[in-house]
Amino acid sequence: MHHLLKRQLKKTGANVSEEFLELVNQAYIDADEDRNLLERSLEISSKEMKELYEKLQKETQQQLKRTQLRYEKMVQALKDHYFFYAYSVEREFVYLSDSVENILGYSVEEFLTSCTKYLSEDPLNEYAKEATQKAIQGEQQEPYIISIYKKDGSSAYIEVTEFPIFDEQGNVVEVEGIARDITLQYLAQQKLDYISQHDPLTGILNRLSLFHQLEKSIENAHSNQTTLAVLYLDLDHFKEVNDTLGHDVGDTLLKESVKRVQSCIRKDDLFARIGGDEFVVILEQLEKENISHIAQKILAQLTKIFELKGENVNVSVSIGIALYPHDGTDTNTLIKYADEAMYASKESGRNNFTYYESL
Repeated sequence: MHHLLKRQLKKTGANVSEEFLELVNQAYIDADEDRNLLERSLEISSKEMKELYEKLQKETQQQLKRTQLRYEKMVQALKDHYFFYAYSVEREFVYLSDSVENILGYSVEEFLTSCTKYLSEDPLNEYAKEATQKAIQGEQQEPYIISIYKKDGSSAYIEVTEFPIFDEQGNVVEVEGIARDITLQYLAQQKLDYISQHDPLTGILNRLSLFHQLEKSIENAHSNQTTLAVLYLDLDHFKEVNDTLGHDVGDTLLKESVKRVQSCIRKDDLFARIGGDEFVVILEQLEKENISHIAQKILAQLTKIFELKGENVNVSVSIGIALYPHDGTDTNTLIKYADEAMYASKESGRNNFTYYESL
């Protein structure tokens, strides 16, 4: 290159030394090497970028595929537990997902034709009509539960969540709903609730549940200006039965005694075992004459001979009675006074009943 430069310089009449030309020539050579190095670097970088892009593209496709599979699995799982619907303000269905068949067994057409007749007689369903009206009026509500007969005749418990849909003017145009099958969870919770509220031996209310229910009964009596009686029952000679015949016979005696007491009271009367051989009966809206009549029937039933595992067992019962509002106006006072009246019955010879007001 320096020869070309040398000739050009000679044309101009310039006098340039050989050392200067060598320096210029070397500079050109270095510049060429830098250019070549840059080109090679760019070539390598482009290749790496291409490989990186292809790798990312492949990973993205794999990720999308995994996401799609997860989505498909999720949708399939939802179909086994959820169905979706929408109805107009005229209460006519405008949409129902076919997953209703997975949950209830009915086709979309079958369910839409006679959906209301599939509601069971469970008291839970009493709220359904009110909830529908509130949704149509634009009220957002908490999820609620309904009971529906499935096509196979069994009952399903469905948790319903509804959302009012509004137009631009703020008017409700339809209601969308999500229905979830919670049968297993609901039945499990019902079983736990039952166990927590009932005596495991006899199946009647336990002590904790009795106090809770008695508070409600007192509130009702106060609101309605009615009377209420608390009967405290204690089996006479129960300890002797346990000691001589064993706890198995004693347990059977308790269960049979409960059945006899239940035959003397109304179905809706509260009846609880509060410990050992002690029981409480709550009688609402009865005159004193009727209360005494029921107490007398209980005495008569429990003095009859019990045939338990080949043994004839004789017991009796002592009863104490406290009245609301005459003797007390709160749970603890009424239970306490009925208990004191029961002990008065024992002291007076057992197998009788005593009113607290007579002490």
